[in-house]
Amino acid sequence: MKKNLFVVSILVLAVAGTYFLLRSYSTSKMAIEIMEEKEEEEARFTDMRVKYEFDMVKDPVTGKIPSRIYEQELAQARAIPEKGSNTSARLTALNTYFPAGPNNQGGRTRAIAYDVRYNGSTNRVIMAGGVSGGIFRSTDGGANWTRVSPEGEVHNISTLAQDPRPTFQDTWYAGGGEYLGSSTDEIGAPYFAFGLFKSTDNGATWTRLPLAATDINGANLPAGALETFDNPFDYTHKLIVNPANGDVYAAVHRRLLRSTNGGTSFTAVFANPTATAFASNGQMDVVCSSTGKLVLAVSGANPDFNLRGVWTSATGNANSWTRIAGGSVLGTDSVANWRANSFKYDLVNGSNLYESKRILLAMAPSNQNIVYVTYENGLTNVAPDNAPEADLFKLDMTGGVNTWSNRSANMPDFPGGNHAATDPFAIQGGYDFFITVKPDDPNFVLLGGTSLYRSTDGFSTANYNTTLSWIGGYGNSLPTLSFYLNSHPDIHCVAFHPTNFNEVICANDGGIQMTSNITATGSTVAWTNLSNYQTLQYYNVSMDPGAGRNNFLGGAQDNGTYFRDKMQLLGTIAADSNNHIRVLGGDGGHSGMGPLSSNEQYLYASFHLGNLRRFKLSATPATDNITPTNLTTTGTAGEFGDFVTNIRLDPDNTEDLYYVNFNRLFRTTNASTVTSSTWTELTAVGTTLDPDGATNGYNTIRGMAISRGPYATSHALYLGTTSGRIYRIDNPRNVSSSSAPVNITPPGNTGNVQDIAINPNNDDEILAIISSYGVISLWWTNNAKSASPTWRNAEGNLTLPSFRSAAIIVKKDAANNPVTEYYVGTSVGLYSTVNLGATLLASASPTWQREGGNVLNFAVIQSIAYRPVDNVLVMGTHGNGMYYTFLGTPNFVPNQNTGTNDPTVNDKNFIKTVFPTLTDGNINYRIGNMLSVRKISLQVFNVSGQLLLQKETGYQDGTVDITKLSKGVYILSIYSDDRKYRHLQKIVKE
Repeated sequence: MKKNLFVVSILVLAVAGTYFLLRSYSTSKMAIEIMEEKEEEEARFTDMRVKYEFDMVKDPVTGKIPSRIYEQELAQARAIPEKGSNTSARLTALNTYFPAGPNNQGGRTRAIAYDVRYNGSTNRVIMAGGVSGGIFRSTDGGANWTRVSPEGEVHNISTLAQDPRPTFQDTWYAGGGEYLGSSTDEIGAPYFAFGLFKSTDNGATWTRLPLAATDINGANLPAGALETFDNPFDYTHKLIVNPANGDVYAAVHRRLLRSTNGGTSFTAVFANPTATAFASNGQMDVVCSSTGKLVLAVSGANPDFNLRGVWTSATGNANSWTRIAGGSVLGTDSVANWRANSFKYDLVNGSNLYESKRILLAMAPSNQNIVYVTYENGLTNVAPDNAPEADLFKLDMTGGVNTWSNRSANMPDFPGGNHAATDPFAIQGGYDFFITVKPDDPNFVLLGGTSLYRSTDGFSTANYNTTLSWIGGYGNSLPTLSFYLNSHPDIHCVAFHPTNFNEVICANDGGIQMTSNITATGSTVAWTNLSNYQTLQYYNVSMDPGAGRNNFLGGAQDNGTYFRDKMQLLGTIAADSNNHIRVLGGDGGHSGMGPLSSNEQYLYASFHLGNLRRFKLSATPATDNITPTNLTTTGTAGEFGDFVTNIRLDPDNTEDLYYVNFNRLFRTTNASTVTSSTWTELTAVGTTLDPDGATNGYNTIRGMAISRGPYATSHALYLGTTSGRIYRIDNPRNVSSSSAPVNITPPGNTGNVQDIAINPNNDDEILAIISSYGVISLWWTNNAKSASPTWRNAEGNLTLPSFRSAAIIVKKDAANNPVTEYYVGTSVGLYSTVNLGATLLASASPTWQREGGNVLNFAVIQSIAYRPVDNVLVMGTHGNGMYYTFLGTPNFVPNQNTGTNDPTVNDKNFIKTVFPTLTDGNINYRIGNMLSVRKISLQVFNVSGQLLLQKETGYQDGTVDITKLSKGVYILSIYSDDRKYRHLQKIVKE
């Protein structure tokens, strides 16, 4: 079933998303590169994005996501103690995590609503739903936002509804799931919805409702697993509350459910009684009049032909529905020229799939007999059709007679040059598609696709820039493509101010924007971006290498690369702001920053499918395309890499830059001046990783790490691949192109090596991050530079999540003693432990603690960047933006292992024996015959790696008293004064 689900989801999602890079948009000092893509490429890009994310997490043996994995990993995450919850075990002060924005650029948002009592003064509550960010609430009219989703729940919100009845207006409902276009879906991983949420305090706090639902035939619908598409609530397309009686209607996948008890239980009132919850193409929409009359839209691709179309009911009861449109599969319909029914087509070996034919409704509040109905018509806005991708009908139900007016001929098709991105009207397979009506004017209609349009006569004419205006999304500047000022493409939802109907909020792939005058003449609607709505979906983050220079850079889904300019390098944003500057469009990838030198600084940023740009920040800014030439492609020109393009800038030697082209690796030692033609390919890397060339993703390079500190010939570059292999390149700056990398893969390792962390002071110690489910996800070694490293499983009590990122931190504690901390980012939050190596070398199991409390919560920590010179850690989440923290006193002393060997562990000539290992009091040790040793250092750690006891003594037999320690497992470490020998022993205190 999982495999079939993956195929179906890929096909459905393949029509979603927007990947346009603007060609001439600019800030005050620096040009932002823009590139346009053909519409037929967009679906392929979405396919590649989803495949990239699915390949990142799938079990390498089964090729599937393990059943119920998110439910299990979340339960494990909740059981893991937060750092600081056991203060007696703390080694250092708790980290404080600060949001880093972007404040001025949100992520994809499908739900937005004013409180119906909003008046701009005593009530300024607005609610929003981030697709992967959660439920957000503003109490100051959108100036500031607080995430109010319950901790530990799925933060995948796509619809909101408030009970509009007086005395009930503190009650809200929220649902989630994104059937089209979920960038984080990962086909069975943690981004389906899981039921509904309810608030009874006007959105301040929320609880999840029980998954109690009865099908139309009276059978109970199964609750289902959290991460599997096996319950209708996994996709809630629309929520409404009947203004007449408070009944809650949930248009879920292939069913309309109703609750008459405030969401405690639901009963299907419209469905096929034999339909399964996971059947494809089950989108629905529903609207309700003030008297309780309902209009329901069922996808024209619903596999049950008898359910397709538009239905009405005066009561909402089962068996009370009358179909008023959509009754024919092909040919003549009850509504003339109705084209909402899908043609059957076979994409997956005889599967019962149909083209998506999403149908949307908008009831006019001022005349509830008027309903606008729009649907995907199956056409394309490029050749051969060159037509709007949706039809529009106006339905007038006055006097109980259904009168249909076809307004499709007046859908947006602006003069001045067509453009695949947005003109004629484009909706990308229903991904970005909505319609609504101004509350005081039944002819004032807002229509959204990739761009936003306004008609003042119900689309009865197409008088451009008079009755029909282009007012958001992409800019009306064709044939040149631009962004509409302060707006963003891919429109998902708008909401009108409850009493001032000229004020509108718009939600889209770029967050939320507001206008005070939606009626402004022509295409002159002025939008203001609503800030402090931190919902960006990061793929990768990096930072300025200079101490104290907290400039951050990151690539995000569908929002390009954003730059946090705290040092005011560009001078366009205040230094005390978390606003960011967009420096590159498309889907952002990996990035890097050079140091500030002679009033110039270089940024390196990539975008989807292998493209790389260099930006010079100075009085004379410049943008250069430095993508290497002669690359392996996917078979299509301009596509030569993973969807999330991988580069690695040496953070301490920033002229050294590495570029990944599937299994191939390119190097430059002149990053600030390199051109596309002056890269050097390390050819032996490609032939070693895959002699045949990896255009299918096999053994593609995903994880990279390089030794820290001023460059030395002892430095190493570590590579991790999609097939679970790990390689080392010695002296990477100078290595010959024909020199093969050393395979140092842990025995039996499989899965996707997403990241590698390296000890800044000792590049023999690394952590390898395996993002796949079903395998060992965290490997540690302290002799990575040997011919055959010894690897140890470092998962400890963190065995279930998908690991995404890691960092090894070198610092000093309050007593000025060196400490090594370890951080891992996972699909369910950020975790840390201390002195991991000592724990593992003593054959003990490490204990990880959760970081960040309710600030980071259980967010997906997709990427981590670390600056050891001042111990700053930056985290990029996938759905909640960027955070950073200061980790304490730095202890950055790089290249410590150069010319010296790691200590010999458990040599009997150093320490002959330690006994007893099971004790209720003292531990005895007996020395060997190392006459060169004068003193020894003794330390006792708990299994979390935290230092509990420490003393120095002469090299002689002795005793360690642990009577004051509680029962448990401990590690005794004995070091020689010359650091050449170390003895580690696991001890159990009874």
